[in-house]
Amino acid sequence: MKRLSTAGWALPLYSVLLYAFLYLPIAVIVLFAFDAKAIPGLPLTDFTTDWFGASLADGRLVGSLLTSIRLALLAAVLSTALAMPAAMVLAWRPVRMKSLVLCLVLGPVVLPQLVLGLGLTVLFRAAPDLVGQPAIVLAHTTMTSSYATLMLYSRFLGFRRSYIEAAMNLGANEFVAFREVVLPLIAPALVAVLLLAFTDAFGEFVVAWFLAGFTETLPIAIWTSLRQVISPKIYALSALVIVATLAISVSAQIWILGQSRRESEH
Repeated sequence: MKRLSTAGWALPLYSVLLYAFLYLPIAVIVLFAFDAKAIPGLPLTDFTTDWFGASLADGRLVGSLLTSIRLALLAAVLSTALAMPAAMVLAWRPVRMKSLVLCLVLGPVVLPQLVLGLGLTVLFRAAPDLVGQPAIVLAHTTMTSSYATLMLYSRFLGFRRSYIEAAMNLGANEFVAFREVVLPLIAPALVAVLLLAFTDAFGEFVVAWFLAGFTETLPIAIWTSLRQVISPKIYALSALVIVATLAISVSAQIWILGQSRRESEH
């Protein structure tokens, strides 16, 4: 009984400590965004919202934010588009040495980003004109397409191919069957993969720093500011990014759950 009672409070305590460790830094960033002092820190005496307006009026910060959004969105779309046919082939076609192929697909994920960034830097010496935004997009596409392929692979493994056969028996060609049957059923997985790839590419720093050239993404701009005193505008802009990310994630999750529920009903 004592062991059971100990486990009864130990697990909730562990969960609370784990989530506190994960979300406390985020709470600190949001809290410091409202600090009226020019150098945020504890204790907090006065609060203000002026830093939010100042961050949005800072051309350098807003420019780096827009650059990160544009490059991350492009990398996410490319990685998802590349991952979907690869996942379909791995899941539906007989592939020799499939375990080896899956290990190779997983390579960019398990490889340290420092090593990957250094290797890509050497590679792009052969094409110096690509250094900057094209190199960042290609690198992030390579990184995110790996786990995008694995996620979609697991979805296609559980896909009922009898739906496709039924559509083709009714006269649909392969393209129509893909558009009308496959895409609607895997849409929740595609949205999840797209959002995960976008989030990863948006916040990635190490590889982007190796390949950026004169391009400045938001993580690079934040890292540059760490050399001096962190401006409160950084906290304010980071807080806005956090709120936007949470809103998009919650909305996407609600939509995915709704789509999954409709699929299960049919």
